[in-house]
Amino acid sequence: MFRREFALMPRLVLDVATGDRDRAGVIGDHIAGITSFLHTHHVLEDDNVWPLLLDRCGESVASLMELMEAQHHQLAELIPQVDAAVSAWRDSPTAASRQALADVLDRLAPVLKEHLDTEEGLVVPLMEQRITAAEWTGFLKGESGSVDPDYAPLLLGMMMYEGDPESVEQVIATTSADTSPAIKELAASAFAAHSQRVHGTATPPRSTEL
Repeated sequence: MFRREFALMPRLVLDVATGDRDRAGVIGDHIAGITSFLHTHHVLEDDNVWPLLLDRCGESVASLMELMEAQHHQLAELIPQVDAAVSAWRDSPTAASRQALADVLDRLAPVLKEHLDTEEGLVVPLMEQRITAAEWTGFLKGESGSVDPDYAPLLLGMMMYEGDPESVEQVIATTSADTSPAIKELAASAFAAHSQRVHGTATPPRSTEL
């Protein structure tokens, strides 16, 4: 989800005509929502995952956890810049504000890619070995609880579009029993409608195609 949506953002911004406040609002809201969730996801890892791995693996992972924290710090410095650029562009969708937002998104993209590559290659295997399924479910519940309920179906739909079924089911398991049976259909519908509005298609390019 993060790879796909952040990779597509600069072109989305640059394709908005100067002065088109409505379209700038649509794309700006899209960027703000995903950026906010990226921050939420990183806070969960900083507060829960890294300390737990360090406690259970000791000095053998200390340098890796320091790298994760340093990469999060880099992204934490860039995210407010994205937020400020989005706000400026939505308020005044000029050619200059449009380019400023595209530029900061272009700076964020390689930092995020490097972080995701390292996390998926080196940290996820450790998590699979050292963190129990019950603990991970607890982390996901905490993450889900911090998401606006109105945004949750769309967020799940964004994950479902490329997510492996097991991971998707883990996320769905954190929802209430009243909503879980219908959540997949609702999420898929929310994502298709959102992508049509944002990307011009219900089936945007997947991360492997970018």
